[in-house]
Parts: sequence; C-alpha cells; structure tokens
Amino acid sequence: MSSPPLTPSVELPRSSKGDRFLQTGTACEWSEEYRPNGLHPIHFGDTFKENQYTVIRKLGNGAFSTVWLALDKLKKRYAALKVTTAKSSPSIDKELAIYQQLSRDATSVIISKYFVTLLDHFKMTGPNGTHQCLVYEPMGPTAASMRNHLGENKVLRPLEPRRYPKWMAKIILKQTLTGLEFLHKHGIVHSDLSPGNILFSIPSLDAMKEGRLKQNEAGTTDSLRRLDGKQDKWAPRYLAVGQSLHEYVNIGPNLQVKISDLASAFFAHSPPKSVVTPLGLRAPELIFHEPAVDASIDIWAFGCLVYELLTGTALFCVESLGDEERDGADDDHLLDLNDVLEPLPDAWLKKWERADKWFGTNRERLNPRAAETGDFKIEEIGDGPFINDPLETLFDQNKPKDIDATEAEVITRLIRQTLQYEPAKRPTAAQLLEHPWFRD
Repeated sequence: MSSPPLTPSVELPRSSKGDRFLQTGTACEWSEEYRPNGLHPIHFGDTFKENQYTVIRKLGNGAFSTVWLALDKLKKRYAALKVTTAKSSPSIDKELAIYQQLSRDATSVIISKYFVTLLDHFKMTGPNGTHQCLVYEPMGPTAASMRNHLGENKVLRPLEPRRYPKWMAKIILKQTLTGLEFLHKHGIVHSDLSPGNILFSIPSLDAMKEGRLKQNEAGTTDSLRRLDGKQDKWAPRYLAVGQSLHEYVNIGPNLQVKISDLASAFFAHSPPKSVVTPLGLRAPELIFHEPAVDASIDIWAFGCLVYELLTGTALFCVESLGDEERDGADDDHLLDLNDVLEPLPDAWLKKWERADKWFGTNRERLNPRAAETGDFKIEEIGDGPFINDPLETLFDQNKPKDIDATEAEVITRLIRQTLQYEPAKRPTAAQLLEHPWFRD
C-alpha cells in the first residue's frame, strides 16, 4: 500500500515542476489552486450550512473563488453560492462591511436595483482551511462574456471583436454609472469596476424544475488525477466547466445589469495602501502608487469601459504574468497613455524611474516601432514598443457601423472627460449621468 501524499505547500508552484496534477485543459480554475489556504473542493450534490444549500450547477470561477448554483431548501429558492479561498477571508470581511453600511443607508429594494443582492453569508471549514461563503441572488453572465452569446457575434471569426449593439451598450453603461453614483454618494469606492464585475439580471428561477437547471456531470467535467497516482484530499475528484445562465437573460430594451464584487471596495475616507484594479483599467495615480486615491479612479475605469463595450476591444491592453513583470506592464501602460491621450506631465516623467529608457532629452520616443495597420504590414523602425494612435483614431477604426462621425466625436469627448490625468478634473458619476449621450 503506497504512503499518503504529503500536504501541499500553501504557495502555488512557480513552474510545472511543482505541479501535482495532470493538466486537463478544462476551461475553469487552475487545479493547483486546490491546496491549503486555497480553494475548497466541491462536487455536485454537496451541501452547505447544515444541508440548507445543495449544489446543482457550476456558474463559474474567479481569481479567489468558485461560484455555484444551489437549491436553498429552507427558503425554497435558488441561490448563487460563492465559496472563497481560505486566504481571502479579510477582503470578504470588508465586502460584508460595505454591504452592512449600504443597508444602514438605504432600503434593500434600492440596493438590489444597482447591486447583486447578498442573501446570506457563513463560514465553513474544509481540508484547505476556513472559507467564507457568500450567497447571492442568481445572475446571468458578466458583461465580459455575455457578448459572446449574442446571435450576431456567434458567426464571427475567433479574433474578431465581439461588440454590444450600441443601444445595448448604452443601457449597460448608464445603469452601471447609476450604481456608481449611488456608491460614491455613500462614500464608497468600488476600485475593481470591470466588465467582469457587471452582471446581467435574470427573471426569477424559483418556478423552474430542478432538473432543468441541474448540471449533468457527463460531458461537463474532467477527472482530476495526480501525477503520482495517489488520492488527493485537498482537491475535488473532477473539475467542472462553468455553465452560465445566459439563456435566461432578457436582452431586450428592459434588460438590467448590476454591479458585483465589492471585495476590493473601500470607504473613501480610508483608502487602503494597495488598491486592486485590473491593470488596463488603472488610473495613472494607481500606477504611481499615489497614497491619496478617491472615487475618481472609478470614473477613469468607467471611461475605459465606454470604449470597450462599444468597440469590443480594450482601450489599454496591459498584461503581466506576475510581480516580476510589473515594471514592463507599467511602462507599456504609461507609453499608451502618452500616445492615446496626451503627453505625460513632466512631474510624472520625473517619478517614472525608467522614463529615460523610452524618452530622449527632448521628450522624443527612443527606438519606437511603427505599425502600418491598414494593410497589416509592420515596418520596424526600432526595437521599442509601437507608437499607438490617438483615441479618436482608435475609436474610428473599431466603432460599430451605427455610430456616425458626429456621434463618435461626442463619445470620444465623453471618454476624454473621464480620462483626465488630474483626478480632480474628472467629472463625478452624477455629472456624467447628465451628459447628452446618456440623456439621448
């Protein structure tokens, strides 16, 4: 009889040499995240909180959690069960504090209009530690993924941008902005506003038969096997593919979206030392780690969302595989700001330790590469990053056909208002709601 496996380290492996499992290729969470301090292993049929919640379907996963559709036997309803990693409990405590503050300031009916409703929360202990479990109303896909389910986007080639129709993008953006205005009015900064944290509402599922919503293990799961062939008590027997509820979303004129994930939110009077924001949506003060940040970082992110939802492409494509690559990601981001918006202020160039790598004494770009994108031919002038086009040119190249030149000018001016380098010059959410494009 073989000896049991050693308890895995709490640290994720830095290379494939440290992997425990055969990689399945399943589109879901990374199998190596099932370890002490990490994710909790869950299977269909598992129960939580003294059998109140029974898991019947996987909805998806995030950076620090998995999300499941569960049957609430006590309340006789369906609910979305978010089970976090054991190490993320402090941020969840903060999210609960945010919800409690909102509940003191407004009725649950008003809160549920803008934000995914928190129905319940509890803790549970498993082989990887103690996990926070948050129970929400079931929701449809995110704004990042719902566009893939629209009929006109299903026939596009893999690399073609998936846009929302203009009318649909405007509804999503206006409702998101209204939710932001509510948050900011109550002294709360979201800080993690992104297409992945905007969810589509669905009509109540409670009248539906469980069998219609239940996920079939066959064809939607992959067995998880250790490289050494041993049994692993820290991980599930299989990985399940998330199945969103996109088929239940109302995508007509009465569609509704809500803001989700307040785990990174903070009270404006007490900003954290480190703010969690997707790299490409960071306001410049976050790149430079300025200590005084406020609600204007949400306005910057919102401006980026206006561009992305209308064009199907991110305005600033910034990627990093880890902290060791963060300097390069920051440099790429700052160079894009300089090209797409306007030259960076002198004060920023002085703060930017690597600015002399990219700019000469007269602020000229050093060793840039220019891309001739019209016929997809690339002419290399240097070995540095490409010089990007201004915002107006990018929007004109990527906008949908139902936005003419006049409206494009209105939209790019709106985006420029939100992407002011000085935080104090950015409009508030309330001011943006009065913008002609949202009132039209």
